[in-house]
Parts: sequence; C-alpha cells; structure tokens
Amino acid sequence: MVCHYKQLSGGSMSRYIGTKMMLMIPTLIGITLLAFILLNLAPSDPALISLSMDGVSAPSLQEIENKRHELGLDLPLIVQYKNWICSIVIGDWGVSYITRKPVIEMLLTAAKVTVLLSLVSILFTVVIAIPIGAFMAQSRFRRVTKLLDALSIAGTSVPTFWLAIISIHIFAENLGLFPTSGYGSFRHLLLPAIILAIPTIASVMRIQRDAMLKIQESNYVLLARAKGLPDWVIVYKYMIQNALVTSVTIIGNHLRSILGGAIIIETIFSLPGFGMLLLQAIQMRDYPVIQGYVLIIGIMTIMINVIIDIIYVWLQPSIRLGRG
Repeated sequence: MVCHYKQLSGGSMSRYIGTKMMLMIPTLIGITLLAFILLNLAPSDPALISLSMDGVSAPSLQEIENKRHELGLDLPLIVQYKNWICSIVIGDWGVSYITRKPVIEMLLTAAKVTVLLSLVSILFTVVIAIPIGAFMAQSRFRRVTKLLDALSIAGTSVPTFWLAIISIHIFAENLGLFPTSGYGSFRHLLLPAIILAIPTIASVMRIQRDAMLKIQESNYVLLARAKGLPDWVIVYKYMIQNALVTSVTIIGNHLRSILGGAIIIETIFSLPGFGMLLLQAIQMRDYPVIQGYVLIIGIMTIMINVIIDIIYVWLQPSIRLGRG
C-alpha cells in the first residue's frame, strides 16, 4: 500500500458504477422470483383469506373460484409472474387484504419512518464511533482507553430491548427528554435511533481502533512521520481513511439490518415502520404486503451494497472490480 492514492477519473467511476448497476439485474430478477414464490407457497389460499377477513363470512366454493379468477390465480404460474412484474413496473403492487389500501402506499408510508430512523442511527454511529476509535488508537491515557474498551464490550453484550426499556424509564418517563412512544415528530426517533446505534457504535469503535493501530506501523505512515508532517494530517489523511474501509462494512450491515425490520425496537416504541408493518402482515396473513415487503427490502439492500462499493472506491481508488 502506498502513502497516497491516485484519484479515479470521472470516466472510470462512471464505468465502475455502470458495471455495478448491470450486476444488479440478475439479483433483482432473483428477488422478484423469491417474492412471487412466497405467495404461491403460502399455506392458505389467498382468495379464501381475502373473502373471509371479517371472521364471519363463509364463502362458497363458487365465490372462491370467482375470487381466484379475479386475482388471476387460475392462470399458469409463468403468466401470473409476467402479469405481476408488469404491474410492479407500472406501480401496482396489489392491495392489502386487511386495509384494502394499495400495498405500495403502505410500504412508502412505513419506509419514511424506517429510513429516517436508519439515517439518524447511522449518523450517530459515524459521528461518535469513528472519532472515539481514532482517539483510542492514539491516546496515551491508558485508563481512559481501558474504560472505553470496557464500554464497547458492554455495548455489544447488552440486549437492545433491555436498553430500550431502561432508556424509556429513565429518559422519557423520569426526565421527560423524549416521548415514550408513537411517531409524530423527529424527537420520537432520537431515542430509538440511539438504542439501535449503540451495538454498532461499540463494534465500530474497536474495529476502527484495531485498524488504526495496525496501520500506524505501516511504511507509508512511518515515511510521513519522517517527512515531518503534522500528526493531525497523518491521522486524518493516511490512517483514518484507510481504517474506514472495515468500519464502512460494519455500518453497512447495520443499515441493512435496520431496513430489514427493527421489529423489536419499533414495537417497543410503537413506530409505524417496516418492522411493525411486517409483524402485522404476518399475524394477519396479509400476503400482498409480505410480498411487497420482500421486494422493496431486496431493492434497498442492493442499493446499499452498491453505495458501499462506491464508498470503498472513494476511500481507496486502488480497489477495482476484479482487482485487489
């Protein structure tokens, strides 16, 4: 590894992003197949569920057959899949069996909460974990470093649901700093975002510290010190930037896990996000919502992976597709 990296040209970056976007297509096809198969492997008949959601109706066989025809369930599977893909492309993701609302509308409503919660949690992680990790690597105060190391171990060991309950009791009920539950403003997201960020902050702190300790013995860092460069330049330009590659992976995994459904936290704080939506859909066997959830989470996950790859190249332009 050299002490500096040659920046990517605009054309090189465009080709790299274009290649990544092309590689998304087979994955997207696989996700649509998974979401489609999910509905067809369901243990119950979607037509029967749709007709008997009130818990009172006992639809006849003819009514079930008519509903299956209406939903297109009597067509060959390949035709059903083609029709479903065409509907997805034009924005028709089906209708919920429970609320009778368009699935895409329900997913977008839940996405606003979960995506904002994820971004706030990631912001806390980056702002807190990266500087503390760098401080732990460079600090000469051994007691402070040991204390931070102990806190990082505790942060990865304590269950998030316990932290959520204790935090609500202390910061919401006793001190009144945050709302206890529900969603109505940005303040409702702060406490759950902090709770979600704590395990990742603890992990990134230690990973950033270990990476920087390893990097500070590298030849290019020793050369920079021999040239008499200021310590802050060496730490920021050479050490933190190279150590961030591993931390970005952890942060990306954290973001994917939140988008995949922070069910426990969203349930405790009564946040109407993806987690609550999925839990209700599973309980009520609302298959169109579950199907749409699998599809939108798959698309978001692919986009996150592409963004992480782009960040890798931005941090270390020596990384290329098919190269070390």
